[in-house]
Amino acid sequence: MRQPRSAASALAATFALIATLALASTGQAHAGWLSGIGLGSAASASADGLTLATWNVEWLMTPQTRTALGATCTAQQPRSDQRALPCTPGRTPPPERTAADVDALARTAQALRHAHGVDVVALQEVDGTEAARQVFRQGWRLDCFVQRQHPQKVGFAIRDGIPYRCNGDLQALDVDGGTRSGADVTLWPGTRQEVRLLSVHLKSGCFTGKLDRNFPPCARLRQQVPVVEAWVDQRVREGVAFALLGDFNRHLDKDARYPAGPDEAAPFNLIQAWSDHNPPGAELLRATEGERYIGCDAEDRHKQYIDDILIDRKLADRHKNRRFARLPFDAGDLGRTLSDHCPVIWSLKP
Repeated sequence: MRQPRSAASALAATFALIATLALASTGQAHAGWLSGIGLGSAASASADGLTLATWNVEWLMTPQTRTALGATCTAQQPRSDQRALPCTPGRTPPPERTAADVDALARTAQALRHAHGVDVVALQEVDGTEAARQVFRQGWRLDCFVQRQHPQKVGFAIRDGIPYRCNGDLQALDVDGGTRSGADVTLWPGTRQEVRLLSVHLKSGCFTGKLDRNFPPCARLRQQVPVVEAWVDQRVREGVAFALLGDFNRHLDKDARYPAGPDEAAPFNLIQAWSDHNPPGAELLRATEGERYIGCDAEDRHKQYIDDILIDRKLADRHKNRRFARLPFDAGDLGRTLSDHCPVIWSLKP
């Protein structure tokens, strides 16, 4: 047996408003909490449910950053504290995008907001707020990006009108100084609708098979799994609804079939490590479970999902009507330099 780890209708009410304003004076308070909206809009958004998305936008930088860093690239993948791009021989360099390419990405972001009613997007491979603003142009707050020099960062695009609090980086996910930290945000903090989200971009290269193989990417991913489990277990003990979103770089449909193994510090697989009912209530539901793979475009090289959204039992019980969607790129944009990922969406309704 695996051992436990040691270690907004309410916004419209007076007391919830007081609680929110009190929270705003602590931790990492953000202008996005209450600015530019009425309390009624935030309350109605929460009452209608929550629509989550995750999107890896593949090395999204400003043109100026891409040009400057491309001129001094390094042969190896830069470490987290390096402001650099890789130019590894034999490997495709980070993309250079035209204005038309970025406009096409922006149309996808617009469809997330207007066609799918997405409330928050967990972002991966985005070089912070300035880079994200090229694509998420209006109606979004771009925040909670990890403090990493490397251009591949994780963070969030949060729809205007939703109060939120950034909780700081999950720095422990950078297990070797060259992997990616997690971005952590709380929506509707201090209210009954509170939900906590973790955006992750886990180590690439170990898409399937047991993690104990003699293969460096699997060894790094194996180190990251207990870090996420500790985060999950802490949220369960706190009684806070939560979700994990991002690029897991893992075929979770296959991973979920096998046990985590007896050693919590060195698991064989991901899902059963995180969803082990230990502590009681540590149970995760997966957006892509049982869903047919939908390619991003006719040139999509993936055959199975590696981007996913996982929610806990508390959030699932709050939203019993759940609808999965994938947002492929427009067929008219085939051939443009967009991303090797497109959004995964999970709409959660009461």
